[in-house]
Amino acid sequence: MSKDITFEEALQKLEDSVRKIKSPETTLEESMALYEESVKYYDLCEKILSEARQKLEVYRPETGTTEEFDVI
Repeated sequence: MSKDITFEEALQKLEDSVRKIKSPETTLEESMALYEESVKYYDLCEKILSEARQKLEVYRPETGTTEEFDVI
């Protein structure tokens, strides 16, 4: 897996793997390999999202301050 892959590319590969796993034509061995690959793409997506959250700040014009973006 390339380290230069974008979030969108990793998410697409994850979705493709899941689609293949759900296919009745996919063997157990293929499903297991796809699952392992899917976990790697999931982890990569999670890492990219985590890094993006750390970079986000909210600017409060009324006070002229910034604060961390709080995910609900």
